[in-house]
Order: sequence, then structure tokens, then C-alpha cells
Amino acid sequence: QGMKHAFIILGCIQWMLIHQVTGQFNVVLNPLVRNQTIDGFGTFVASGSNWFQNMFFDELRASIGRIDITPQFISPYKDLSYNSPWFGGGSSQLPGEDNNDARTYTGPADYSRMYNNYSAPIPVMTGDLDANIKLLTFNDDQAQSVQAGFNRSKELGDFKLYASMWSPAPWVKISSGNTYQNGQWPLPLTGTPWPFIWNGAFAGGKLDVSGTPLAVFNGTSSLDQFAWCTASVLRGWQNKYGGKFYAISIQNEVNFEEFYGSATYPLSSQYITALKAVRTELDKHDDLKGILIAGPEDLLAGDPWGMWQYGGGENPTHKNLQYLNAISQDPEAMKAIGFTNIHGYASNGVSSAGAVPQQWIWWADGWTASPGGGIPDNIGGFLSYGWKGWMTETSGEDIAWLSPSTGYPGSGGFSVGLKIHQAITVGHQSAYIYWQLGDVGSPSNTEALTGPEHNATAPKFVAFKHFSRYIRPNAVLIESSVSNETLLVSAYVHDADGTLTIVLINTLDAEVSANISVPLSSDVITFSSFEVYTSNNNATWVASNTTASNNQLSIVIPSYGYVTIYGVGIPVRSTSTSAQSTSTSSTQSTSTSSTHFAPDVMVASVNRLIASVLLIVVLVIAM
Repeated sequence: QGMKHAFIILGCIQWMLIHQVTGQFNVVLNPLVRNQTIDGFGTFVASGSNWFQNMFFDELRASIGRIDITPQFISPYKDLSYNSPWFGGGSSQLPGEDNNDARTYTGPADYSRMYNNYSAPIPVMTGDLDANIKLLTFNDDQAQSVQAGFNRSKELGDFKLYASMWSPAPWVKISSGNTYQNGQWPLPLTGTPWPFIWNGAFAGGKLDVSGTPLAVFNGTSSLDQFAWCTASVLRGWQNKYGGKFYAISIQNEVNFEEFYGSATYPLSSQYITALKAVRTELDKHDDLKGILIAGPEDLLAGDPWGMWQYGGGENPTHKNLQYLNAISQDPEAMKAIGFTNIHGYASNGVSSAGAVPQQWIWWADGWTASPGGGIPDNIGGFLSYGWKGWMTETSGEDIAWLSPSTGYPGSGGFSVGLKIHQAITVGHQSAYIYWQLGDVGSPSNTEALTGPEHNATAPKFVAFKHFSRYIRPNAVLIESSVSNETLLVSAYVHDADGTLTIVLINTLDAEVSANISVPLSSDVITFSSFEVYTSNNNATWVASNTTASNNQLSIVIPSYGYVTIYGVGIPVRSTSTSAQSTSTSSTQSTSTSSTHFAPDVMVASVNRLIASVLLIVVLVIAM
């Protein structure tokens, strides 16, 4: 009988914790307290197809396109797929001359070594960018979608072209001392030293930043060649297709060598040398000097060492905050960097890093006390240097809304929005760029938001759309509070457009309701009715409308579900006079979903205290 009573009381406790006694959550918005401006959402631009453009622009209303600016060259430089073993044609059938599926080299001196009775030539760059451009080729298909973005920039509120370099030209790289592992056909052999050419890709190695003049480059250095080539790619692209690059990254995943296009800068000093070389070259040209450089575009990883350094002794690999710390101590590098970027992956570069906010707190705010052995105290996050941040690549979630199917669904489509929420509210990110959107010829997969069999109904696509479609460029994250942090809330005011967008995420396996105090009439903006879009495992993007009563919106959020609320009002004041938050720490950002408004938090605290007392009673009865 005692155990029966115990179970009854335990049920009451669970009900109280979910419904907070009142049966609903209380949400309060404060548009006068502002956080970062949102630049937008987007993906890699992989195609110019009508399908891609429809999904990207019409459905997601994405406003940032990302492309690869790894240089590609005309014949004869690219002949025989840069003289490497190549299935589908090329220098030889697999394996190649060295009984390997890749052609290895150690640097500029032996890049053109005789291989398969052929010597791959090097196109030597000069300071004449227009002459260099004639040696390059560009992706016409990809450019169609980028051009569409520029053409639709007014409709979208903005369109930004962002580019990452997967690898410099292969002949400016030297050995990193590392080798490729886990090779199996048709990949390179395990133990193949970087750099190498595989499948036409410039794999691994590190840029020669020594500045040493080399005869193979007519007395110029690899660093000269790198800076001239980068500037030539940017000008060539802009001249051919129109539009301007907003920002570039000089290295995708700055110390992550792989069999595809990649390179590594294991020391921050090496990265800074390359950064300054490119910035100096861009600043010489009126059409390029406005392009920002973002960096270091490392992996978020999953532990404190992934935020500072792997290894030690003579072969350390610097990470994230160590790059920023080194840049902050170099005045020229500080002027060279425009803002920061990071990838939301775990340390393997494939799996999503998840929605755990600790890494975002470190990235935004750093730490005062060392979070791990060998890591120094008092390291600043990117906010301490006055930069903004972009999350520029992530993927890896399963295509189902709920994954795993039992337990907490932290690995499927539902989790995509959790990660966006954490990146914005805790990590202070101003942009969120997913790896791949998908394309008409590719089924839905872990690396893409959707595919042709799902189109706009794919769970990951829908979760992303809950943020991207109505949080427009130049919206501002405002302060919000909720009486129970199991309901995640973020809200965005766009003064110029006169809009308010609220995104709610229910992290419970039970339907919940929320009363939202909205600023229907203030010195910021005036609202009347709202559009509502609801999604969960049973139905996605279900549209409805609601109006506020006594400055309150009553909203039901389904289990493991999303609700986006969008209101169009009348702007009352200009952005130039908008109140800005004076705090820049992620402590405030965390408050956008859980603190600051004492009455609601007090209710939650009292309920938890009551639940704790009842739990003690349960234990006594059970005994």
C-alpha cells in the first residue's frame, strides 16, 4: 500500500514539473534588451537546378550562400586530373603507378615529378590578377543559384555570398608530417603521406608560409603564389558572374586533413602569416578590399582541449581559442580578421557536436579558470575581442524527426533546431549555415537537409525552416524568459520590416501550453494578429492564425515539437535609435530562454521546492 501511494505521489511530481502547477509555461518578451543582429541562414550552394533554387529561396528563404574557392585550373595544368590515378578516366586505372590510388609529392620541388610518363605543369601566378584569371576555371552551374540570390536580395532582405577554401593550389603545399589512415579501395592506402592528389582533389599538407623564393615560382614564394591566386579566384568569380563576396575563409576546417580537398595550419602563427598575406593582397584592389576574412573555421569539438590545443611538445595542434588569442596579440592580424567562424561538428569532423551549450559558452566567453589539464587560465572568447560569430557548417543528423526512436531524440530532425537555438542564444552566432541542402539527384541523407523524395517535408528541412523562413536578415535577438527551461524560446524583432518572430521548442515528450506576454504596443513596434506554424513527428508546418488577448498569446506546443510565431506590425522607430543590450556574455544569452524575469522564475523555483519535499515524503512512505 505504501509503494502504491509512493507511485501516486511520484506521478504528481512528474505532472507538476511538466505543467508547473499552473498547467502552462509563462513566457515574457522584452524588445528593449537587444543581443546580436542576425545576418541570416543558408547552406552550401551545390547546384543551379530549379529544384535547388525552389527549396533554398522559396521554401527556406535562405539568404546566405556558401561556395568553395579552391582554385581550379585550365588545361594543361588539370590534365589527367592533375596527373593522379582517377576512376572514370585520367592518367591510369586504379591503382596508380606506386600501387596506390593517389599521387604523392612533398612540395613545390617534386610536385611535377615524372608520374605515369607525364610531368604535371605548374601555372605560375604573378601580381597581374587579370592575367592569372585566364589560367582558372569556374563552376557555372553553382553560379546560377548565387546569381539568383543576388537578383532576389531585395525580396529576401539581403543575400550574402560566403566562401571557404578547402585547399590552396597543390604546388604551394608541403608535407605536414602526417599520414592518411583507414584507407580502403578506392581511397589512398593507409599510411599515405600528405599532401597527395586523389580523384583530382588536393588532399592534405600545409601551406609553405616560409616566404622562401623558389625557382619553380620564378623567384617568388609559395606565400606570394597563394595570395595572388586567392585574389585572382575572387576577382575572376565576381567578374564572370556579378555580385560581390561578403566574406571568405582562407581555410575550411583549419587543421583537419582528409582525402578530399584539405590543408592544415597546426600552429596559429602559420595561419596568421597566411591571413595577413591574403588581407594585404586584397587591400591593394578596389574590387576586393571590401571582402571580409572570417576565421579560423575550426571544429566546435566536444571537450576543452578541442577549444585550445591537441597534443603538445614539438607537435601541438592549435585549436579555436588559441588562434583567436594569437590573433589578438598581433595588431596587423586583428585588422585582417573581419569576424569569427566555426563548424558545429564533433572532433571527427563528421558527427554533429550536438546541442550541448558548454562548447558554445567557451567559444563565446572563454574561461577564467582552466577547464582542463595543460590549458591556461583567463582565455577570452570571440566576444571579448569585439567580433561577431558565424556557424558555417554542420550536419550528421538522421533523417527521421525522432532519432533515436526511444529515449531522448537528440540525433534526428528534431535536434536540428535545438542546435540552432543553442548556437544563437548561447553561442551568440549571427548566422547559421548547414552543410548541404540536397539536390534533385540525391536522396535525403545525414549530410543534407532534404532530398527529392521529401522536398519541403523532410524533418531536418522543416526544423531549419522554423528559423530561416521568418527570422530575416538584420533581425535582432531580443530578451525572452520562460518559467521552465524545458521550453526553449527565442524571439527576434526586425525594426525596419516591423516584424516579431518567436520560435518555441518543446523538449518534453508531452504537449505543453504557453502564455506569451508580447509587446503588442510599445515604442518599438505595434502588432495585432500572428501567423503560427507547428511541427512535430506527426505533422509538419501546420499553419494557423492567432490574435493576442490582453497582450497575451496562448500557444500549444506538441511533444518534441516546434512552433514559429510570426507577426507583422507597424515600426514605430528606426533601427538607428534601437536600444542595444550592453551585455555581451552568453550568461545574458542563456537568459533569453530561462532567466531575468523574477516572478516566473520564482514560480518555477517554488514548484521545484514543493516537488523536492514530496520526493522526501515518497522515500519515507516507501521505507
